[in-house]
Amino acid sequence: MANAVSSSRSRASGQGDRSSKRARRRGSGGVFAVRDGVWRVDVEIGRDPVTGRRRRVSRTIHGTREDAEVALARLKVADHEKRLPTGGTNARSVAAVFQLYLQAIDAGLIELAPSTIATVRSATRIMAATELADGREFGAIRLSRLTWQDIDFLYGAMRAAGKSAAYVRRCATVLTRALDLARKRGLIDANPAKDATRPRTARSKPWSPTGDEVRAVLAEAERRDPELRDAAVVLMSTGMRRGEFLALRWADLNLDQAEVHVAAAISDGGPGIGLVYKATKRSDWRDVPLTAGAVEAFKRQAERRGELLGHEPKPDEYVFPNVLDGTQPMRPDNITNRWAAARRASPMTLRDLRHYTATTMLDAGESYRTVADILGNSEATLRLHYDGRTDVGKRKAISALEL
Repeated sequence: MANAVSSSRSRASGQGDRSSKRARRRGSGGVFAVRDGVWRVDVEIGRDPVTGRRRRVSRTIHGTREDAEVALARLKVADHEKRLPTGGTNARSVAAVFQLYLQAIDAGLIELAPSTIATVRSATRIMAATELADGREFGAIRLSRLTWQDIDFLYGAMRAAGKSAAYVRRCATVLTRALDLARKRGLIDANPAKDATRPRTARSKPWSPTGDEVRAVLAEAERRDPELRDAAVVLMSTGMRRGEFLALRWADLNLDQAEVHVAAAISDGGPGIGLVYKATKRSDWRDVPLTAGAVEAFKRQAERRGELLGHEPKPDEYVFPNVLDGTQPMRPDNITNRWAAARRASPMTLRDLRHYTATTMLDAGESYRTVADILGNSEATLRLHYDGRTDVGKRKAISALEL
């Protein structure tokens, strides 16, 4: 009898050993105390497809057990949504996440304009090197300990160092996108930047010249640089951005139908990159009707190019090129400098001509939707930046209050 009991206990013990060694199911996890106020949570994920080894993803949590339980739940959700890492990155600090973000940009996984990429590189470098009030360097903070309060401290430190509110807001956008990439890669469970408070900026109304002011500066430009005068006529008649205007080829024009097709832009990527032919700011295209003045300006430019080349310009040549054969566009800084010389004492910039286009059409009572379509803006953006000098709609509404 004793032997039978012993044998039964032995079998039960063996079953217990085998049960305790059984691999955990995918998605299972646990909370483990490291020391007072510090916990480790981990979740079992799929086996390595090459080695077949088990894999776990863990987090170190500072706080209460309830905080650890919440972190475990988030980790399981991230595994369910297939956002946990599958290898290939050791990004564990803020600086490392910035590098991960820049690598994604360089690999073409994130598409940005060349000038924006330069801004991103500068912003990540400055944020990573910023020292917080408690002496920590922001880039050295571990992701597992990064909080929205740390990010608030970053914004405050940058403002104290003399950075403008507008620049800090641009940096905040870069930080939010970099941390969101880290979240998608499973390096963090939530993006703390979304809970941080960005500094406010005062929005000022853009200056829009009057028709008389535009005519006066065009007359001055006609005497000094007729080609730039025609360029300005096209810009103020269509509302095109400078880069969009420089990207125009003769194939984009239909002068018989008085229409221009806008689908690309020229951007200067800086040293080592140079000029880049890219999509428009909204990565979209639009057909813009031309005024009689704009049609005549394009025809005069065609005559200039024909005299220089000895033949009509080819469809794939740039309308306002940087070289004689028309194969290279004019540089953005070149047209800006030429316009500054042609306008003389006038403060009117090429961007002000775009403001004139938008404001004048709104003053004429055109809808925001129509003006946005012509300028290549979203209607929300147009409403944010522009308001007619007289705003027909507002004046009509106010007139109803007359007694």
